[in-house]
Amino acid sequence: MLEPEIARLAIAIRDAVGKHRETNSIVTRRSVRVRRRDFNLKYHDDFGFANFARERTESDTWDFRDCETFQNSVVRALGEFTSLVATLGSSASLLETFAQNLSFASLDGLDDQELQERVTAFACELEGRPLPVKVTAFIDGLSIEDSPLDVSDHITLRRPTSEDVAEYVYLDEYGGFAFPLRETWFRVVGEFVFDAVNTGPAQLEFLRIIEALRLFRAGGVATNRYHMRSRHLLAGGTVSGSGGHSRFSYMLSQSDAAILAQFLNDIVSLVPDPLHLGGSTTESGIAHARYTEALFQSGPPERCITSAMTSLEALFLKNEPELTHRLAQRISVFLRVLGTQLDSGSTYANVSRGYKIRSKFIHGGSLKAKDRPPAESLATVLVDYARQCVLAFLQLKLAKDDLLEKLDRVMIDPSSVTDLREAMKSVVHR
Repeated sequence: MLEPEIARLAIAIRDAVGKHRETNSIVTRRSVRVRRRDFNLKYHDDFGFANFARERTESDTWDFRDCETFQNSVVRALGEFTSLVATLGSSASLLETFAQNLSFASLDGLDDQELQERVTAFACELEGRPLPVKVTAFIDGLSIEDSPLDVSDHITLRRPTSEDVAEYVYLDEYGGFAFPLRETWFRVVGEFVFDAVNTGPAQLEFLRIIEALRLFRAGGVATNRYHMRSRHLLAGGTVSGSGGHSRFSYMLSQSDAAILAQFLNDIVSLVPDPLHLGGSTTESGIAHARYTEALFQSGPPERCITSAMTSLEALFLKNEPELTHRLAQRISVFLRVLGTQLDSGSTYANVSRGYKIRSKFIHGGSLKAKDRPPAESLATVLVDYARQCVLAFLQLKLAKDDLLEKLDRVMIDPSSVTDLREAMKSVVHR
């Protein structure tokens, strides 16, 4: 265990900084921090949210070059430091960062509890043990009735506070600059905590949760900005993306919390890799990517309908004749047996209409103005069909060809539906 040895070094550094400060040998620099509203964060429910006045605070910080001199002349000469360098070998470079961070913190006043937390975290990092990583995300595409909504011990959705939308600009005698981040619309703030050996796995798990939330209900759930914080030495920072807006969204209530927690527990590991969505070549991966496109399609409803239909085609069609009829039949039977769409006639009609609009659109045609309102309604229906089918295929243990064979058999022999139901037993979430 490295923790006792790291603790001895940390105490030695804190004591050395204290002695150095008593000799008035520390060179400081005046630093100014300005807290202001980040107007690129736009809250849907209240455009004027948290328009607070700017606040300015001043403090003395250790001049970086002087601190570096202290590291070279004092810290590196400590017996506790040289002993740990010999123990760590190739990982000794991390020790330099840890020691420098601790020196800066010691000048500001480092109590025993904070010192011990830093020591424990560094020991965990060196030994490959997980540390908590907190992701705070600005989420669009879903809203909440009550705040906070505690989905689980590790996931909370809430309304924003003024601190969420604050940004800080640091100034010194050389000036200051805040790099502007992209405009981000959001409806809720999400807090996610993961135990991970570094921030990479935590980020991937977070993005998988966002993908899963798009399948819980039909909603263009997106997070175009999120912060990651942890005790890892090289962790932290803000990620700002360029995701689009969606016409689809949904609301969560307290009664959804337990259901959503179980859904995420079961589904997150099944969704395709969110960092390579376009690269999937499986039926469910292709269908999932097209479903996601449908959620974020802007413009006329034909775009959304076309993406939803190609998602369904990836699941229910092969290279065969009578495409419209086969697709509509298979989907209507599948959703009826699944228990989500019991009116097979209505499902058949909706899919058939959608396929005609899709065929017309990809061949350069478009709808007349009078046909646009019903097409908007149809788009909502077809996107949810795609969601239900993609979600089911992610849970199915049956190969696509085997499933299609069973669906076609039910159309000829209704008594074989028992066999189909048995094959679909693995679909728990619908």
